[in-house]
Amino acid sequence: MALAKVKGQRIETKTQKNKLIRQGTFIEDTLRVYRESIPFYIQVVNQHPLGINLNRDQMRKFYDELTLGNNAKYPFMYADMPRDLRWDVLATAVGHYRAWSTNYQKWVESEAKRKAKAEKKGKEFKPHKAPKLPTEVNDSPTYYKYSMYKDDSGYDLLLKVRVGNGWGWVKFSYFSYDYNEKDANGNSVWIKGCPTIVFKQDGTCWINWIYERYHIATGGVKAQQDKRVCAVDIDLDGDSICVLSVLEPDVNGEVREVARHFVKGHNSHVRRRKSELGRIAVKMKKTGVVGKGFARTRFERISRRENSEGYRISREIANFAHQHDCKVIVFEYLVNLRPQRGKYSRRSNQKRAYWLKSKVYQFTSHIARTSFNILATRVSPKDTSRYCAIKSEQMYRTDSEIRAQFAFQSPNNWDLSMEQEGSHPGKLAVSRSGYCVHSGLNAARNIGMKFYQRYNFKKLVLVRG
Repeated sequence: MALAKVKGQRIETKTQKNKLIRQGTFIEDTLRVYRESIPFYIQVVNQHPLGINLNRDQMRKFYDELTLGNNAKYPFMYADMPRDLRWDVLATAVGHYRAWSTNYQKWVESEAKRKAKAEKKGKEFKPHKAPKLPTEVNDSPTYYKYSMYKDDSGYDLLLKVRVGNGWGWVKFSYFSYDYNEKDANGNSVWIKGCPTIVFKQDGTCWINWIYERYHIATGGVKAQQDKRVCAVDIDLDGDSICVLSVLEPDVNGEVREVARHFVKGHNSHVRRRKSELGRIAVKMKKTGVVGKGFARTRFERISRRENSEGYRISREIANFAHQHDCKVIVFEYLVNLRPQRGKYSRRSNQKRAYWLKSKVYQFTSHIARTSFNILATRVSPKDTSRYCAIKSEQMYRTDSEIRAQFAFQSPNNWDLSMEQEGSHPGKLAVSRSGYCVHSGLNAARNIGMKFYQRYNFKKLVLVRG
């Protein structure tokens, strides 16, 4: 059952997906009945929307009187449905109706503005289509303990499903694994909640268990403004995809770097991705026509590798932050990246690289929060790579060690290098005063400093540790 709210504690959840071994067509019939019932209740709610403003118990009673019994105004076709499952159907229908109602109100306001604008310009007004109430849904039923499932042993359980024209208990098996996470007293940290039965497009059936646990409430990201943070710079080029820098402020307004780390091993993943995309591009050129399901096996293999790489990088970042007792992990806010036009293989590779960059933040945020109670946030990427984090000077970047050494020797050489090449990406960064540093490390430091400056009013200075 769901954990109760406790003052000073925050509830974290995660999902364990297990493949369900089906017995006949019982699950398919149950899912069909469930998805047929939701549109019915959506129409009932649409006719009597005042009921959704009541509290939960009153709302259930209100709609039960309309749909159940001999005097029901809208007789429910599956009146023998278990009570908890019927209430789950009602809650899902109310959610769909509220979403439609919100979209409809936005549509009305938008159309009024468009009409006034068209009349002002003397143009013909062409209204957009109004959002419609859903008549078909693809939701999955949630099974509540004792009433919908029981006798769970960790690998099989009894589910109440649709059997013929009625409902009955049927035993199902599923493939499971144990988190094996214990506290100091040997008790399980994660508590098993209610499962959801999910059908996938490939025809497989899964039972998704919800796990919950308590974490000490941190007060949000703003409350950690004077704590140790782990700043992350994500670089799509090179073997070190992520550069981590652990920063810590003191009472004197000075910020020191406590530790640093380079997440390596990304080149092999990029090579395999490019190889697969190259083979797909060759097949596209040979066939000339790309239909649905083209190179499906190769695309699925690429997707699995991208997810695996994202989780590997995220786990390494979260473990490093936990090892150094960080309270916040800070990333750049990069969500508007778009691949450049060009050949399919190059564009597709860049597209997946940008996708992986966003997933690293999402995966890291989830892993760090649920496993170590570490929060994650993002800051503006403006000038994080352009200026030195310590001296605030503009940086000359290059991949050539010879050019970096030339610019490092004197300010005149630095000026000449900037005049000839300008600002461009590179793993080496050199300031005019002769300070040379890894560009990713410098960017990570700037990212961490931006987090402190966002909430702290006093002047903070990054000093060499």
